[in-house]
Amino acid sequence: MKKFSLSHFVSLVILCVSCFPAFGAGMASGPLVNGAEWYDTEGNRINCHGGNIIRTDSLYYWYGEHRPGFDADYQKGVACYSSADLVDWKNEGIAFKVVDDTASTVQKGCTIERPKVVYCPKTKKYVMWFHHELKGRGYDAAHVAVAESDRPDGPFEFKYSRRVNPGKYPLNFDKSLRGAKWNTDEYTGWSPEWLDAVKKGMFLIRDLSGGQMSRDMTVFVDDDGKAYHIYSSEENLTLNIAELNSSYNAHTSKYIRIFPAGHNEAPVLFKKNGRYWMICSGCTGWAPNKARMFSADRIMGEWTEHPSPFVGEGSDTTFGGQGAFPLVVGDSVYFFSDKWRPGCLADSRYLCLPIDFDVDSVPVVKYVDIAPVLNRTPDGRRLVWYDEFDVDGPLNDSVWNYEEGFARNHEAQWYHRDNAYCKDGLLILEARKTRRPNPMFEDGSSDWRRSRPTIEYTSASVNTRGKKEFRYGTLEVRARIPVGPGAWPAIWTLGNDMPWPSCGEIDIMEYYRIDGVPHILANAAWGNDRQYDAVWNSNTVNYEHFLAKDADWASKFHIWRMDWDESALKIYIDGELINEVSLDDTVNGTVGNGTNPMRQPHYFLLDLALGGDHGGDIDNGALPMRYEIDYVRLYQ
Repeated sequence: MKKFSLSHFVSLVILCVSCFPAFGAGMASGPLVNGAEWYDTEGNRINCHGGNIIRTDSLYYWYGEHRPGFDADYQKGVACYSSADLVDWKNEGIAFKVVDDTASTVQKGCTIERPKVVYCPKTKKYVMWFHHELKGRGYDAAHVAVAESDRPDGPFEFKYSRRVNPGKYPLNFDKSLRGAKWNTDEYTGWSPEWLDAVKKGMFLIRDLSGGQMSRDMTVFVDDDGKAYHIYSSEENLTLNIAELNSSYNAHTSKYIRIFPAGHNEAPVLFKKNGRYWMICSGCTGWAPNKARMFSADRIMGEWTEHPSPFVGEGSDTTFGGQGAFPLVVGDSVYFFSDKWRPGCLADSRYLCLPIDFDVDSVPVVKYVDIAPVLNRTPDGRRLVWYDEFDVDGPLNDSVWNYEEGFARNHEAQWYHRDNAYCKDGLLILEARKTRRPNPMFEDGSSDWRRSRPTIEYTSASVNTRGKKEFRYGTLEVRARIPVGPGAWPAIWTLGNDMPWPSCGEIDIMEYYRIDGVPHILANAAWGNDRQYDAVWNSNTVNYEHFLAKDADWASKFHIWRMDWDESALKIYIDGELINEVSLDDTVNGTVGNGTNPMRQPHYFLLDLALGGDHGGDIDNGALPMRYEIDYVRLYQ
């Protein structure tokens, strides 16, 4: 049992994360991390950009631009992926395909951007809208295209590609400016006169007969069932909001024009508490820029500009992304964006950031490493913190502390930070044979830490005390442990507000010898009526039990998991239940004032001890020993 030394009894800052559940199926390739590579269920990189996610009765469907670079040297069309939980994404193939027919407007070589799919209850069809550019014409076509399907995964049947609302003026366009004659050659681009002319409709009127340009776009279905097409028009200088018919497959000719000459694109529109919000980017090609935000009480009404909702380091470039769509799950809204990589657009990455609302109900977006809603387990819980140890070198000191010195249990090792390091995706705690003076040595001392003249061994112990603490849920660790004589590796937690054992201790894993026989243990400890004396609920499993299952057990990585809620904690090895402790029993005695430390926040420890009260005789020939941790994951 990992008795906690008195030197650790300090006041702690509580960063309490409630409820961390079990690691879900399909997450074996790692969590979906913002800006990292995301893979489908077949292990292939997800290639689905600028699109949207919809939900049917049973599945989510994610649509997006297929970009060349991995599996083709041309854009195949619109990709589709499905998921039951927003975590595991199955590649459903290309839902809308470009064709080989050179007479077709959707022939191979055309450009498809910003595909959005909505379901129409009236027609019971899935309707896809996208920005469409014709082959060989760059971006001068500026069309919007429509396709339909009876199924969410397609195939979608092409309907048309064209400009928007030919011959129609916006509802909010000044009637006194209608019919004005403009000569665009008379103006110098971006001059005050040119900007004024744009605001007064120079490009609007230029394109009136053939229809308005439609580039970066989205489609929004309001809670009254009406749908709208929102798009960048007038050379990307002006946003239009156009009403769609009841079949969601064509315009009604009613539209408004907002923020002319504002140069906004990539509209992301959502509604919260009866108010419409739109987040856009500026027009800087593939380079990220500072986002803009607008709001309105009526979608076809007046819109007001606000400061960017993004805050914190990187907010001036929208954390490197450009908005694609709002992901709405329950009452929560997430800003889903693409982190474009123009050298290989297929390798563009994804960001999914929670949209919070301040005291005035105004959106605020901060960066988070993990996209919470995309890391759910099948029962709806989510990954909230993890460390994959992917960066070689020292640990992240914003999360981890290093223990130093002789610690507890008369162990042989001196803990030293240099014995803990990350390499090749692993955290390595390394025990080594050494010989050096003990800086704590005091001749004649009765304290075992000070009575040793030399340090004979070094190893490592790391913890998250004061930096990352949690209560309830699931903690999961994948690790390979050393099993040589003298080894005492552990995965454990401690409470943070009382001396040991009243603080509570949970040993998710200990390995050591009992009467010379190797065992693996799963324990819980709390206080009784005597100070520093613990009540233990301990289960020991003979190491032979695991060798009987797999003779190579020691050479492999294994998953230790603790499921912890307000009623019980359960400890597993590779899915096998090792110990279950009822929290009705874990009540402190009088020293701990009758509190229950298993219903309080704990922090997390990893260490490799040698010898001491339980490690036994050390085999110097087995040194150095390496305790290798692949990951630590916490679920909410």
